[in-house]
Amino acid sequence: MPPAHKVALIGSLLSLAPGTWNPAWLRGDSVRAALGDRARIAVDPRAVLGKMPAARMSEIKQRFLVPGLANCGLTAMLDLPTYRDVEDFAQFGDDYAASRLFQWLQRSAAAGEPVNARGIVCDTEAKMLDYYRTYLDLFRSLHREGYHYSGPDEICFGIAADGAIVHMRRGTHRLVSAHFLGLPLVTGYVTHADPDWVAACRIKWRTGPIEAIAAGIGELNAAAPSAKSA
Repeated sequence: MPPAHKVALIGSLLSLAPGTWNPAWLRGDSVRAALGDRARIAVDPRAVLGKMPAARMSEIKQRFLVPGLANCGLTAMLDLPTYRDVEDFAQFGDDYAASRLFQWLQRSAAAGEPVNARGIVCDTEAKMLDYYRTYLDLFRSLHREGYHYSGPDEICFGIAADGAIVHMRRGTHRLVSAHFLGLPLVTGYVTHADPDWVAACRIKWRTGPIEAIAAGIGELNAAAPSAKSA
């Protein structure tokens, strides 16, 4: 079946039977495709509840609805190891050898357990330095220019039952750096939602699930800080 037909079918199935039991909700990619650019959201990084644990994320990656989304053992932004990295960039800058991050990478390699950093095994000083400088440059770019990103690695967000925002995956360094710098917003896509929030959107806008979700995201965007202030 052509992708466009599959997306249309998912939308029709959910409109006819929007209950959480409908297996169409398990086809998260098709639900997100049906939303298209309407799934794009602007978020105050300091309002993000926390990040979904990787183990839990692997279990729910393929679906769209996640009951109890805000109660999945989230890690607060301030408690993420990535936040410690960003603090290093702010404090040490080019003096990488003095940073906690670089010293940890060195110790791990010396102990025969090199860190796998975003797919790069940091078993040489050159690789460690490349990793450090990559995210230092990202931090400095955000500091100079604010948040402006559009690409294949967009941040994935989830919407909790009360409309609060959860970080699902991708773009952790961007999100945490924006949080640290006090930037007014980051952007990404809604990839998951609590079924209670979806149900509230359907009641409020009295329309099918896809249209109701799009309207709910639009309402959150309307309440977000203006991109012009970024």
